[in-house]
Amino acid sequence: MNHEPIIIMDFNQKRLKFEKPLQVWQSYNKENVKEIFDKVQEAINNQFYVAGYVSYECAPAFDRHLSVCDPDAEIPLVWFGVYDKPVEKEAIRRAGEYNISDWSIGKDFSEYKNNIACIHEAIARGETYQVNYSTRLQAKFSGDDFAYYEHLSEAQHTNYSAYLNIGRYRILSVSPELFFQWNGDNIRTKPMKGTLPRSESKRALLESEKNRTENVMIVDLLRNDLGRIAKTGTIKVPKLFEIEEYPTLYQMTSTIEANTKQGITLFDVFQAMFPCGSITGAPKISTMKIISSLEQEPRHIYCGAIGLFVPGEGITFNVAIRTVLVDTLTQQAVYGVGGGIIWDSTAVDEYEEMRTKSRVLTNRNLQIGKTEVDCE
Repeated sequence: MNHEPIIIMDFNQKRLKFEKPLQVWQSYNKENVKEIFDKVQEAINNQFYVAGYVSYECAPAFDRHLSVCDPDAEIPLVWFGVYDKPVEKEAIRRAGEYNISDWSIGKDFSEYKNNIACIHEAIARGETYQVNYSTRLQAKFSGDDFAYYEHLSEAQHTNYSAYLNIGRYRILSVSPELFFQWNGDNIRTKPMKGTLPRSESKRALLESEKNRTENVMIVDLLRNDLGRIAKTGTIKVPKLFEIEEYPTLYQMTSTIEANTKQGITLFDVFQAMFPCGSITGAPKISTMKIISSLEQEPRHIYCGAIGLFVPGEGITFNVAIRTVLVDTLTQQAVYGVGGGIIWDSTAVDEYEEMRTKSRVLTNRNLQIGKTEVDCE
């Protein structure tokens, strides 16, 4: 069946819609990722618009030492469309209707608690300092998935939202996190690490030793990642421990900047930085091995990256958190959620943080078992 992809990028409060791609490059095989990136680089060099995504399971295509679970053979590992320009004007259409069931969590609290204990044991052995452990929520979905995306994005007001209709699969990302913005030789990354619900205060998050520890670990990791592609002496951290406010939570962010070496390509940037350290933990290689052994299921687009190249404005990729993947064939919706686990983390607190982050799905559809936490 022929299908025309529809891509909507809502980056930095500016909407760009793309239809009728000149070319689509996608692959289900990590061996083809480098070739696709070479083609994307050529399109960028020729000043075409490019939009697409890279799934978390692409990581070994950039570094064979990075461990992931086996990807789903039905979902492209990487997908990019090339365009002359965005749609001039998007006609305002009436939002359709959709139905979504209550979300259910893939792991009960007992299993979750056991896995947190395994992470603490790995920290004690010196294998890791922080593990970004995650799980999946699932729901049944039918109807207008774009209407659901609009619902989510309007409720959250995030800077790096995107809607990708690539056929059978629909990606609804309302991510607040910047992976990197690269324009000329200037590259900037802004990892999020540290969360408290709105029932707390900004000051409580700023003064939280645990959250500051999580954040600085990832800042150090990303400084090291940038060091592989940056000119000597150009890496700096202009902002540390900033607090961003969202309708359901507070997030702690820091900003790292650098100037890239001459001749660096998009593939080089991904080789150095992907996946973003904020959704792996540190050190990256050993920690991703722990993640794959505990999660035992692919993350897909969750914790991957969704990106856009605009001629004259550079390349921007988000970290694909707060992201729903809809399979229109099975009517299954999946949402990944997780958090950074360090030595001071407790299973109860981390489970509650997971619930806080899941409120993006809208409170009226969120029922993932608060009593499971209370039983502790």
